[in-house]
Amino acid sequence: MAAYLIYSLVTFSKNSFDSVPSGITAMVFFIYCIFYLFERVKDPTSLFLYSSPEFWVVVAIIIYSAGTFFPFIYAQNYIDKPDFENEYKLIHSTLYIAKNLLFSAAMLITDKTIKSSYPMNKKK
Repeated sequence: MAAYLIYSLVTFSKNSFDSVPSGITAMVFFIYCIFYLFERVKDPTSLFLYSSPEFWVVVAIIIYSAGTFFPFIYAQNYIDKPDFENEYKLIHSTLYIAKNLLFSAAMLITDKTIKSSYPMNKKK
């Protein structure tokens, strides 16, 4: 992936928008966030998953990356059309505000996890 990003920086002009790296980045964020939530669900110390700030940060990233994935993919082909630019700005701005609101909520939440007196990886 890094090789493709370096290649695109060297070969593409500065005035054009290449939607492939944006789409790949959104998919990578989305996959990592789903994997993180899956691992958190398996963790027995988290009483309520939504009571941790990390949950809300990950949900914000999922919503933003899933919501902007298709507009980023279509942006390269439809960037010249005036209707698409207005729709793109509306979608991106709405998701950007939602993401920042969820980030703000995550900053206000205190983490409530169970503190176990018996660590799982305790050595004998």
